Amino acid sequence: MNIYKHNNHAGNHADTLKHLCLIYFLKSIKKPYNSISYIDTHAGNGLYKLDDNYIKKNEEYQNGISKLLIVKTKDPYIRFYIKTINNINQSSKIKFYPGSPKIVQHLTNKKDELYFFELIENEYKSLQKNFSKYSNIKIIKNDGFDFFKSIKINKEKNGVILIDPVYKNKDDYLKVINLVKNYHIQFENKIVIIWYPVLDRIETNNFIDEFKRTGIQNILRIEMPIQNDNSEKDMTGSGLIIINSHKKTAQSIRGTIIELQSILQFKDNKKKVIVNNLK
Repeated sequence: MNIYKHNNHAGNHADTLKHLCLIYFLKSIKKPYNSISYIDTHAGNGLYKLDDNYIKKNEEYQNGISKLLIVKTKDPYIRFYIKTINNINQSSKIKFYPGSPKIVQHLTNKKDELYFFELIENEYKSLQKNFSKYSNIKIIKNDGFDFFKSIKINKEKNGVILIDPVYKNKDDYLKVINLVKNYHIQFENKIVIIWYPVLDRIETNNFIDEFKRTGIQNILRIEMPIQNDNSEKDMTGSGLIIINSHKKTAQSIRGTIIELQSILQFKDNKKKVIVNNLK
């Protein structure tokens, strides 16, 4: 299987889907007067310069955020996502793409508790540097799959948990499933967002079936293919598993994902978006 590395693919189609939906769910629970908690299990460094050698190698952002910046859309969720990226850059011409830590920091305030986990040493140090001035942010050098061992979860507090590994081997899929099965009761007031790449259709379907077998109610699946299935290609699409979202979320966000796909997909793509609740 191909390995997906966050820092090599900043601003690509998968990031646009993931971050648009992250903003959508964050805004659904975050109000000016309340305090939320946010946990990022695989934070990366939070900021990715588009002239970085790793990013310039493939320039995947050209088929992601760059396409969105030049289109005119009336969709409010896509528009707000684009506005957020521009505001963080303080320009309509972006020089860097913000990862999920920066996006969440930008859209929250000092009342909120933000926990960023990163195990890789150089990424951890960059993460510390990028967010050292924010007293409400805790940066933890630990395996994000074990975040519940490092921090105390307030079950009553509303929040968002982003589980976003690189799936460097099949163990990551199993770790995600086990984390959800073993601790989902503790997450009852948290919206849990699980990102996954579409690299192999059979493996993706097996992953989805594992969630069905958990017996957990109200699991939403959002998947956006940009190319037809082909195991010889890298990533033909990506998806999100959402736990504890509002029951009407699928209805309200489906049109947005369809429009996002129409902007980003390859011309010959015949695969449709999936936005439905698992049964």
